[in-house]
Amino acid sequence: MGSISSTPSQKSPVFPTPSLLPSDIVAVRPEGDEAKVLKFPDLVKSIPFPLRLNPYIRFVSAESDAFIIEYANFSEKQRNRFIGLNAGLLCGMCYAECGPEQLRVCCDFMSFLFNLDDWSDEFDTAGTKGLEEAVMNTLYHPDTYVSDTVAARTARSWWTRMLKTVGPRCRQRFVETLGFYFKAILQQAADRSSKSIPDLETYISLRRDTSGCKTGFALIEYAAGIDLPNEVVDHPIIQSLLDATNDCVSWANDILSYNREQSRGDTHNLVPVIMQTVGIDRQAAIDYAGDLCNKTVEHFLEGKAALPSWGKEVDAQVEQYVQGLEDWIIANAEWSFMTERYFGKDGPKIRKGLQLSYRQLRSHLPSDWSAHPRISFTLAVGPGAVMEDHTVCRVGVSKLSQGSS
Repeated sequence: MGSISSTPSQKSPVFPTPSLLPSDIVAVRPEGDEAKVLKFPDLVKSIPFPLRLNPYIRFVSAESDAFIIEYANFSEKQRNRFIGLNAGLLCGMCYAECGPEQLRVCCDFMSFLFNLDDWSDEFDTAGTKGLEEAVMNTLYHPDTYVSDTVAARTARSWWTRMLKTVGPRCRQRFVETLGFYFKAILQQAADRSSKSIPDLETYISLRRDTSGCKTGFALIEYAAGIDLPNEVVDHPIIQSLLDATNDCVSWANDILSYNREQSRGDTHNLVPVIMQTVGIDRQAAIDYAGDLCNKTVEHFLEGKAALPSWGKEVDAQVEQYVQGLEDWIIANAEWSFMTERYFGKDGPKIRKGLQLSYRQLRSHLPSDWSAHPRISFTLAVGPGAVMEDHTVCRVGVSKLSQGSS
């Protein structure tokens, strides 16, 4: 196999947008824990894309689940949690037109990525670094790197199958963006160890990599059998579409997973970041985050309408690619209530009522919170973000590394 070079993530252009929060907002301290309900914005309502489903997903998902369960050597509790994840359904909605072989690779990777996310949440920086080395060495050196770790063996299986048909540029993007993911979760692990909450500007940039969405978007090309020229993918408008999709998916995830994450003290989430940066209570922060999600859909539609032409053949491939991004946006919004990852078996009920009782919450407000009763704040979202004259830039094993699950 040819070697893969690594290049840094490029900076997206900035498209300023109106303020989403009035400058005279009054920050309201939460009234203890008397409010027993968290109310969610309707994140599906603003999405104009149809939900599609790959016809092969039923049997492909079953095969993929069996593969992951065999390789991961789950405990019974872990196995039940993995089955309830229903990652295959998300894949079937994100990659709706590919054949069964490509869909199987996508399903295997998606399940693998969710497990990476859960494993890294339990690791310190040293454990996360070991996980990164096992996986990335497998991808960079598939013919020579040997490891019997769970992570490496699982990655080698879907990677060798993917290499049969993936284009060279898509392959490069896939590996690079997974590298960005690992670098970002290392930072996340460091923040978790120091119990620090990043500012909003820093968080938006970091979240685009910790989401893993960039690698999932590379799979759109693989699933469609296309290999877009680098100058197309690097075009400012394509990058704006990628950022808008990433933000929409990531922030929706943050809103819906906030209750679970805060209950275990995890502050890598848009809601506590907004609470601290803006100085508002949790419900106001959830509402604000919902407004941001809706704005990302608007920016996506604006970018799609402004796409240039690269010629008939490439334009047809770009159309497939953009369709894949649309599928990701609506698939994630709907799947979030179909999986048991966030709400257990109550997803349909919560999808209907858009509220739930919160778990015991931990405070995310800064110690000097009361010194900031009134905060002026302007944020622009889209391909980049502007906040108080600053520009948001795009960023770029413990037991598992020893072969145990």
